[in-house]
Amino acid sequence: MKKKLLWLIPIAATLILIILATAFYPAYNPKPKNVPIAVLNKDSGFEVQGKSMNIGESFIDKLKESKNETIDWKQVDNTKELNKGLEDNKYVGAIVFDKDFSKNALSNAQNKIMLEKQKEIKEKVNSGELSPEQIKIMQSKVGKSAQKVPEPKEAQIGIIINQGSNAQVSNIAQQALTKITDQLNNQISKQNVELLAKNNIDLPSKQFDHFVNPVKVDTTTLNKIKDNQANGNAAAVMFSPIWLTSLIIAILSFFTFKNREKLAPSKDKLWFVCKLILSITTAAFVGSFIYIYYMSGVLNFDFNQPVITATYIAIAILGFSALIFGFMVWTGIAIVPVFILLLFFTIQSVMLPNAMVPEFYQHLVLPWNPFYYYIKTLKGLLYDNTSLVMNGTVWMFIIFMTFGIISLITRLYTKKYKKYSLGN
Repeated sequence: MKKKLLWLIPIAATLILIILATAFYPAYNPKPKNVPIAVLNKDSGFEVQGKSMNIGESFIDKLKESKNETIDWKQVDNTKELNKGLEDNKYVGAIVFDKDFSKNALSNAQNKIMLEKQKEIKEKVNSGELSPEQIKIMQSKVGKSAQKVPEPKEAQIGIIINQGSNAQVSNIAQQALTKITDQLNNQISKQNVELLAKNNIDLPSKQFDHFVNPVKVDTTTLNKIKDNQANGNAAAVMFSPIWLTSLIIAILSFFTFKNREKLAPSKDKLWFVCKLILSITTAAFVGSFIYIYYMSGVLNFDFNQPVITATYIAIAILGFSALIFGFMVWTGIAIVPVFILLLFFTIQSVMLPNAMVPEFYQHLVLPWNPFYYYIKTLKGLLYDNTSLVMNGTVWMFIIFMTFGIISLITRLYTKKYKKYSLGN
């Protein structure tokens, strides 16, 4: 038997390492994939030299055809749809083409071409090559609108970075959008120069900057992360303390339950249930408020809405501790390692943004994982200034609490009393 135990030691160590290696799999090589960025094209297009063009539309078609796995371009139809998507965190960023984008994009070249043509015609008139009658005929053919010299303007494009709860992938979105605007700048600059060359006009040195940088980029950052907000990672950092606190509350409540005095009348049992629920509730709310105000006052963390955040954490502690306690009243301490393993197997996947989690975890682990919904809602409270409402996460915690209370009452009224000790 002793020899067998000696062999069990390396086997157990190997199994533990393999299990933990699998648990931390999402963190080994997290690559961003399908980061959602919205595209809104307000560009109404423009006609140049008899040809209609819409730079925004053409560029969006190119984005859709590109085989970039990092970015998932999502075309939206209007500003209302875009704002709703950003508010719901459907998009990490957005790019918006102005309604006069195409018109203004080539305005520098058109301005120069028109001025040069007018100058040329004027010289021909002065030299007698063109008569006033010929000028009138030319003007009637091209129309009054074509005679008007377009004012050179910068093509406007808007970039929106939805930082907030998307902090870890917002930098990826910003880099992608910056690259896109640089490409647009180069493309439009090249088109302006080609138009000048086609009309045998040299690029004027005084207007060089306007031709090289024809696009003006307006960048807007939504839910900007402040200096003392853990670089957007606070929800993940605050996960382990809340879970471990819930675990400890559940274990202490279990020992209180098992080591209670024998309760005969139903009145005594009901009073015991009420006292235990009150004790857990007090621990959750007092602990969460002290925790938040300690982080704020002593550790200098900048909470946007500390009271609401503390209330939510109290609800989470109540839910998690009730869930664990609800299982413990039936199985005893033996269930604790299962919850610890559950923590290990999900901690990395819930701390990383969805776009950086393997597809296996996205489709088969996160949808049922309570930790994922806890962190998602906490991120919204910390960084997006969302309200604490009766959403799916809160209802999940209410179900956990209900399960814990029902388990306690059922166990108390159906099982025979047996005082618990660590030895049995």
